[in-house]
Amino acid sequence: MKGHVPRIALSGLTFTGKDKTPVGVSLQPNLNVLWGASNTGKSFTAKTIDFMLGGSRALPDITERDGYERAWLALTLPKSGPSTLVRALAGGAFELLSGHVLDFDPRNKERRKLAGKHNAARPDNVSQFLLGELSLAGQLIADDVYGHKRPLSFRDLVRYCLVDEASIQSETSPAESGQFVSPTEEHSVLKLLLTGQDDSAIETVVDRKTFTTKTNAKLEMLDELLKGIADELASDFPKADELQEQSTRLEETLAAVQQEVQAAQESIRGLLSEKSRLAKVTFQREQRRAEIQINFGRFEQLELVYASDIKRLEAIEEAGFVLTLSGDQPCPLCGASPEDQTHSHGMNDIKRARAAANFEIEKIRKQQGDLRLTIEALNSEGLQIEEELAVLGLELEETERDLGRLAPGADDSKRKLDDVLSVRDRVRKGLDLLMQQKSLVERREQLVSAKPASKADRPQLGVPSSVMHDFAQKVSEVLAEWQFPGRRHVSFDDGAYDMRIDGKHRKDNGKGVRAVTHSAFKVALLLFCQERGLPHPGFLLLDTPLLTYRDPIKGPLAADEQELSNTSLKEFFFEHLSKVSKGSQIIVVENVDLPSQIGALAHVETFTGDPSNDRFGLFPRNFTPRV
Repeated sequence: MKGHVPRIALSGLTFTGKDKTPVGVSLQPNLNVLWGASNTGKSFTAKTIDFMLGGSRALPDITERDGYERAWLALTLPKSGPSTLVRALAGGAFELLSGHVLDFDPRNKERRKLAGKHNAARPDNVSQFLLGELSLAGQLIADDVYGHKRPLSFRDLVRYCLVDEASIQSETSPAESGQFVSPTEEHSVLKLLLTGQDDSAIETVVDRKTFTTKTNAKLEMLDELLKGIADELASDFPKADELQEQSTRLEETLAAVQQEVQAAQESIRGLLSEKSRLAKVTFQREQRRAEIQINFGRFEQLELVYASDIKRLEAIEEAGFVLTLSGDQPCPLCGASPEDQTHSHGMNDIKRARAAANFEIEKIRKQQGDLRLTIEALNSEGLQIEEELAVLGLELEETERDLGRLAPGADDSKRKLDDVLSVRDRVRKGLDLLMQQKSLVERREQLVSAKPASKADRPQLGVPSSVMHDFAQKVSEVLAEWQFPGRRHVSFDDGAYDMRIDGKHRKDNGKGVRAVTHSAFKVALLLFCQERGLPHPGFLLLDTPLLTYRDPIKGPLAADEQELSNTSLKEFFFEHLSKVSKGSQIIVVENVDLPSQIGALAHVETFTGDPSNDRFGLFPRNFTPRV
């Protein structure tokens, strides 16, 4: 037993309309029996449940439903909990409400619209919503033998949990609908239920028709491309068979021309480098010459300053000398006239002043000498720079003459190289066309020789035989619990995709026996998934499974039906379903007499068909006839 997997339980179905009292049925999470007379609404209830789970087929337009506008299906969901799906009986979209309710509460913020049509790309449809509750959204199933896939729909699961009266007695396999759909996708859904694995890992192969169509289209395209290449070769390359030899010669010529161009470029590159060097040195020497000329101007001004300072200091020295000779002269220090002089200058001060002046004169004359030496050095450097500039000018002129002599030859080499490259490119284009032609011819030959996928190449789809064997044993166990006549040896026939019971094809029995064995298949599937923790909606509705026990007035029974009706299968059927429905919900719709202890085994909803009874049927008996 694996871990718990999500299951859905139906909690009740209600019909409402303006000025109408709500009517419906309540359902329990275990065994339920909807029992009663014919034409009281039992099958209409089953069809409405199917309709409320996304069915697109319109509900029967019975008179009893006049005035009723909506159906409310109460569900207990694994993720959302108690919920209600609401839909107009005329069809269309759904509304999803939180809780088990019968009115549109405007305060209910969890109310949402759900489209009726499945769309795997959107979450806002009832199919995707219910698949999401079962954690099956996004599962893929193969829809043909070549492995093409489509998203799983909740409607794919419905045929395994809602079995109507026509299907249950049909000769069609319980695993197939018998409708105009691919059996492959129905088998893929059964595989998902019996193994828990979808078909997303399957690699698709191309079918014969598609293969032929695609191959012919590719051949047509290749022929058009080959014709275009042949026309271009004939027009631009009439001697296409000589292109390879021409290409070899061109490569040799190109190598020689490239060497010539490289040599010319290296020579020019050396001269350009020398020209750049000469220009740089010339610029530097000219800058130095300008600096020397500026310094000459500054040094001339400095020479005048030195001469002026010496002249002033000599005047001071001479004045001191005169002062020592005569005192009736204006003071050489302060300029005072003899009559205004008050001699406070001692002879020592005058001597010191003369000595200082003489010292400064000597100092300045030394600086003046250094300046003249500097001027002579700059003058000498200037003359040398002039000589260097003259030499540099000659070298620069010679370099430019050499460049002028080499440039035409380099240009010729470059033009020659361009011409060779142009021819080479054209030849290469022709060679590329030949390569394309060869590649397309090879591709065409491959397509012509290719074969469509054989039957052995197709993916292995459907339920593995070992799993199908185990499932057949579960069907056998169910039949044994019901005390079905015979040895109850069940095997699965891959060809018919149906069961053999004691060596006999299920479809070869009378419809009453087919109804029982179909029911056994669906009950066994529910239990198989429950015991192994495999995906399943979690509920099962069987409409008229005990057809064998019908009133003989409706027609004589076949021999196998008569044999079955003579057994107590009916009692064992309900006892077994009551026992196994503790883990999954089962709903039986019947009109045969029920076992006396049915009240202890199941929740029973009874439609008497008696107008005097409070519960005539699904809808009240006193309906208003249509005009």
